[in-house]
Amino acid sequence: MDADYQKRESKAVSAIKKAIPASLKQDIVKGSVGSFAELYENNEILPNHFIACSIDGVGTKVILAEAMGKFDTIGIDCVAMCANDLATLGKVSPFLFMDYLACQSKIQDEAITGPIIKGIVKGLEQCDASSALRNSIRMNFGKGETASVDELISSSKEGYGFDIAGCMLGFAEKAFAGRKRAFDGDKIIALRSSGPHSNGFTDLRRFLLKGDFESREGFRAMYKGKFALDDKFDGSTIGKKLLEPTKIYIQTMAKIARNFDVIGANNTGYGLKNLNRISGFEFRITSPLEPQQIFKLMQQESGFTDEQMYSTFNMGMGFFIIARKEEADDILQAAKDGAVVGEVRAGKSRTILEKGGKRTVFEGY
Repeated sequence: MDADYQKRESKAVSAIKKAIPASLKQDIVKGSVGSFAELYENNEILPNHFIACSIDGVGTKVILAEAMGKFDTIGIDCVAMCANDLATLGKVSPFLFMDYLACQSKIQDEAITGPIIKGIVKGLEQCDASSALRNSIRMNFGKGETASVDELISSSKEGYGFDIAGCMLGFAEKAFAGRKRAFDGDKIIALRSSGPHSNGFTDLRRFLLKGDFESREGFRAMYKGKFALDDKFDGSTIGKKLLEPTKIYIQTMAKIARNFDVIGANNTGYGLKNLNRISGFEFRITSPLEPQQIFKLMQQESGFTDEQMYSTFNMGMGFFIIARKEEADDILQAAKDGAVVGEVRAGKSRTILEKGGKRTVFEGY
């Protein structure tokens, strides 16, 4: 693992923040600064609602789609990465999704853009929260952009390089915009992930795969693994397990937030450190969900410590719900695929994992 990538990213984000004048953030809801999804308001146009927004891509997971020639699920990932950040708001109604697709010539010549966009459509079909929230705000697929960038990007298979990013906008009623803070004694509920989702794929690829699909000599040398994409694993293949689409939690979270007072946390990049974004509390994970086999294989092959694994991957826990102690059992009935994994304590902003008799502390974000 590139141990310095989080430091580089932090430095880059810091520079970005300094470059944005306060005048261009004048309508942001202060409590949403630094959260998974930002809220904006304009009382003249939307007196009763906030505008919620999120944006993301799928990182180097696209390399696996290129290598396997399977392009119909990567769009689901792009939608999910945005939708799950919005889901942390609880009673949010996704309204508009827009995408940017940069691609090389063969992606265009062979109309591979079609399967990619069909994946986005599949993801968006899972994002309509109107039934759960009992309103008429529906999901829309808005304006997109396709760019021809042969000279800008490359691929493990010449001509098949692409990158995808998207943003999602939604509405949250001001009167029901969700709980703002945690409380001592709250329970932490984890909803099961579908696998690695769209995070940590540089490490997953380089430690698990031998890179026989990689035509670029310099990049092929970075692979340290012993597996091929079509090697049998866990009832499937390594490649298919890695390419499993990111699970989308927005409908589940909307249904729960309609009836219960909760906070959501998307367990995306940085792993358990994501809980630290809910500041002012200590999050103790004492009964983590059992990680999927792909994570166990990754730890076995890479030699990563628990600290490295749980600060890089979701480890089977794709989304967290912070709930009142007395409501936890009822929420689990509604969630169906989750479990109480710990509790909130008053104290320093940090997350503590207790597993196998060891105690690992995660600080910062």
